[in-house]
Amino acid sequence: MLNNRTWLAFANRKRCRHTDAIHYLGFINWRMGRVRFSIGDIVYLFMSDERCVRFKMVVTAENCKREDQSFWVVTPHNEITYKLELLEEYEGTMLSEKELCKYGLKGGRSLEVPNCNNKELIGYIISIF
Repeated sequence: MLNNRTWLAFANRKRCRHTDAIHYLGFINWRMGRVRFSIGDIVYLFMSDERCVRFKMVVTAENCKREDQSFWVVTPHNEITYKLELLEEYEGTMLSEKELCKYGLKGGRSLEVPNCNNKELIGYIISIF
């Protein structure tokens, strides 16, 4: 049995209205591919428009058909996905980009691929949630 991992992922508002999908559906789909989530992994979403971590999600299924396509700004790829369900939403200011940079957030292109290796940063995010 693998130990579940905790990830930081970038939700790009130019591609999908993730917040609306989470509020309406209670979940989002995440493309399977470059990242290898496992069922039970925790995924914190850094929101591109708000420049902060706002949602704590859990991976509940894999090899799913996309169900959140109506919330996409661009045409989504029709591929198999993970299902990430909402656990908690954070509305404070302690998970802003400025605060996260103090704990190792690099920003820029480093956000493009979900990451589970920055233990200091993820530890800080966990402590706030």
